[in-house]
Amino acid sequence: MTLERTMFPPVDPTRRCFLTVAAGASIVSVGSLAVVAAPATTSVLAAAPDPIYAVIERHRRAAHKHHEAVDIHMDFEEVDMTGEKLEKYNSLVAETAAAYDELEDAGLDLINTLPTTLAGIFALCQYIKPLFAEDEAPDLPEYILYDAGTTAYPAEAFCHVITRAAEDLMKAAAGKAVQS
Repeated sequence: MTLERTMFPPVDPTRRCFLTVAAGASIVSVGSLAVVAAPATTSVLAAAPDPIYAVIERHRRAAHKHHEAVDIHMDFEEVDMTGEKLEKYNSLVAETAAAYDELEDAGLDLINTLPTTLAGIFALCQYIKPLFAEDEAPDLPEYILYDAGTTAYPAEAFCHVITRAAEDLMKAAAGKAVQS
């Protein structure tokens, strides 16, 4: 398994793809409104560094580490293993499981972290789009817990989080416009 993605992923007619496209379209329109609503002297994009960039990078590293662990684990697998080989194989199984746990934690953070800038929203959408295009979204948890107990599929939770991030940006822009 590699992390490289094709430049033009295949068309995915599923609901998950529709939600991703809908989220991206709403971000573009909301972002345009936020920029228009901001006074000329105030930049909506000029804020503290967006935490989403570190979360994206953490997820990228965790996915790479998990894919490598799976590849090594699968390459090592043999039918008759005993002694040291079996011990090594069990060690690789444990490393693969640990890498998966790390990837799942990073996936939860990826979906649950609200970008704080329009550029952060865009970066997150660009990063996550190919993940939703994969069968079963293997680099994301199967279910995501967000907002104090709500459980959803990753695409649904992602749309919710992006909507909240866009709302926060619009409120900030409206607040700055009132102050001017």
